[in-house]
Amino acid sequence: MGKKVDKPKELKKSGVFQKFLTWIIIPLLLILFLAMLAATVTGVNVYEKAKEAGAKLPLISSMMGGSDMVSRDDYNEGVISLEAQIEEKNVEISRLERELEDSESKITLLEQDKKRLEAALDEADEARNEKDGGMKEVVDVYEAMMPKRAASIIVEMSDDEAVAILKQLNPESLARIMEKMPPDKAAVYTNRLASESQ
Repeated sequence: MGKKVDKPKELKKSGVFQKFLTWIIIPLLLILFLAMLAATVTGVNVYEKAKEAGAKLPLISSMMGGSDMVSRDDYNEGVISLEAQIEEKNVEISRLERELEDSESKITLLEQDKKRLEAALDEADEARNEKDGGMKEVVDVYEAMMPKRAASIIVEMSDDEAVAILKQLNPESLARIMEKMPPDKAAVYTNRLASESQ
């Protein structure tokens, strides 16, 4: 008797699953099959309709990958377009490289000009320093001379030479030498010195 009791429990468990399968799953599959058959007979593309319906549902559209599928022609056009863009960029790069080379050659020429001008400026500075050094020696000689003798020599020079020497004398020596000059020459030199100091 213990065996009979165990059998109905096993039948009852499998009976619920069998009822679910028989009453729900199999009829749904049959209805689905008949709907697909009817749609195919009427000329409706079931796959396209399912794809459109799936695109509207967020979860299904992400699983399907959306409608981003590209045809071979579109792909080839895209490749050609990208190749054209690459060629344009290569031409642009070549142009920019030429401009860079031109700029570098201009910079090199300008640097050479700068060095040449700096050398010329250094030479001019040296010449001026030599001239100033020579002038300084002449001024030292006139400062060491007796004022009367220095005044008589300066008066015999051209006005430009005389003013160049007088403006480099220290004020004390200048005053002593100007005192010994004739008044008209002293006045001319004083006016020239005053106008050059302004």
